[in-house]
Amino acid sequence: MTKAVRSTTDTPQVPQVVLAEPWHEEDSISLIDLWMVLSRRRGVIFAVLALALLAGLLLALLMPAKYTYTTAIEIGTKPSSGTTGAVPIEPPETVLAKIKESYIPQALHDFARAEETEAGYKVEGRIPKGSELIVLEAKAPQEDGPAYLTIMQMVIDKVEGDHRRVSAVIRSNMKTQLAQAYLALSALTDPSTLAVKKRAMESKLLKARMELERLKDPLTLALPKKDLQTRKAKAEKTLADLRDKEALLKARYQRLDEVDKLLKQQIADLRTQINAANSRRSQAIANLKSEASAMTMLMIDNELQQNRSRLANLEERLIIKQQDAREQLENQIAANQREYTIQRQAIGKIGQELDKLIRDNQRSQKHQAPQVGELEEQLRKLLADHHRQVARQEQTIQQLETRLDNLQTTRALSPPLQSLNPTGPGKKIILALSLFLGLFLGIFAAFFVEFLAKVRQQGDDEASPQDTTSSKSIP
Repeated sequence: MTKAVRSTTDTPQVPQVVLAEPWHEEDSISLIDLWMVLSRRRGVIFAVLALALLAGLLLALLMPAKYTYTTAIEIGTKPSSGTTGAVPIEPPETVLAKIKESYIPQALHDFARAEETEAGYKVEGRIPKGSELIVLEAKAPQEDGPAYLTIMQMVIDKVEGDHRRVSAVIRSNMKTQLAQAYLALSALTDPSTLAVKKRAMESKLLKARMELERLKDPLTLALPKKDLQTRKAKAEKTLADLRDKEALLKARYQRLDEVDKLLKQQIADLRTQINAANSRRSQAIANLKSEASAMTMLMIDNELQQNRSRLANLEERLIIKQQDAREQLENQIAANQREYTIQRQAIGKIGQELDKLIRDNQRSQKHQAPQVGELEEQLRKLLADHHRQVARQEQTIQQLETRLDNLQTTRALSPPLQSLNPTGPGKKIILALSLFLGLFLGIFAAFFVEFLAKVRQQGDDEASPQDTTSSKSIP
C-alpha cells in the first residue's frame, strides 16, 4: 500500500511513495491462540468455577424457600346509564391507586401496631392485562405466610367496605325506582283507571252519534223550515196585498185626472154663468125703475155671489185639494212600492235562510260524521295506548330488575392463599446457573490474567534495552 505525500513549500512537489508497514501475522486473533491461552490458564478457570459452584451450593442450601401469597379482587358492577349493561363501580386503575397509595400502607401500619413488629412486609398490586381484576401478590417464606394473609385480608376488607357504601346507595335508589314502577304498573292495570277514561270517551262518542242522528232526522228541520215557510207565505200575502193596493191607488190617481177635468168644466160653466149674470145685472141696473127691477137685481146679486162662492170652492178644490190628494196618492204609491220592495227582499231573505238552514244541516252532518269517526279512532287509540303503556311499564320493570341484578358488590374471588409449591429457582437451577456463571467468569478471568502477564512482559522488554544502553555509555 502506498501513500502520496505533498510538501507545503512553494517549490514543485514530487509525489513520494511511502510503503506501509508490512502486515504482521502475530497481530491477528487465532482460535489456536485462544485455546492455548485457555490451556495455560486452566487453573484460573477451574478455581473460579469451583468458587462459583461453592457459592451456588451454599445459596441453594441456605436460601429459605419462598411461597407466593395471592388473592384476586373482583370490582363490583353497577348498571350503566341508558343501557342494561354493567360497568365497574369504580375504574380498576382508581381502585389500584387507592390500594397502592392508601389501603396497603394503612394495612401494614395497622398490622405492625397490632403485632408490635417492625418487619418490612411488602405487598404488590396489579391489574392483569385484559381484565378488570385487582391481584394482590407477595412472596415470602412460609413463616411469614399468616402475616401476609392477614394483611391482604385487611386490604380486601377496606376495598369491600368502600364499595359497599356506594353499592348500598345505588341499590337503595334502584329499589325506590322499582317500587315506583310497580306502583305505576298497578295504577295502569287497575280496571277503574281505564274505565274512567273509557267512559268519558264513550260519552263523547255517544253525544256525537246522537247529534249526527238528530241532524239526519227530517223532523229536525221540520219546525224551523215550517216557521220560515209560514213567514214566507205571510210575506207573499202581504206582497199580494201591496200589489192590489198599488193598483187601487193608481186607479184613484187616474180618477183624480177625471175629477180635474170635471172641475175645470164646472169652473168654465160657472164663469160663463157669472159672466151672463154680470150682463143681466148691468141691464138690471140700467132698468132699475121699479121694485121688480130691484128684486131682479138682488136675485142676480145673490146668484153671482153663490156662483162666485162655488167658483172659489171649485178652484180651491182643483188647485189645492186635488193637488193635495194627488200628492197623498203619490206618497201612498211610493210607500206602497217601498213596502213592496221590502217585502220582496224579505221573501228573498227568507228563501236564503231556508236554503241556509238546509245547507247548514247538510254541512253539520258532513262535519259530525268525521267527528264520530275521529272519536271512535280515539277510543281505539286509547285502548291501544293503554296496552302499550302497560307493556312499556312491564318492560321498564324488567329493565330495572336486570339493572338491579347487574349491581354486584366488590368481593374477593377467593381468600388470600399460599401457593402449594415454593416459587423462585430450585436448587438444580441454582447449581446450573452457578456452573454457567463460574465457567463464564473463569474464561473472563483467564483472559484477564493473560492480559496482565503480557503487560508485565512488555514492560520488562522495554526496561532491558535501556539498561544495555546505559552500560555502554560508561567509559
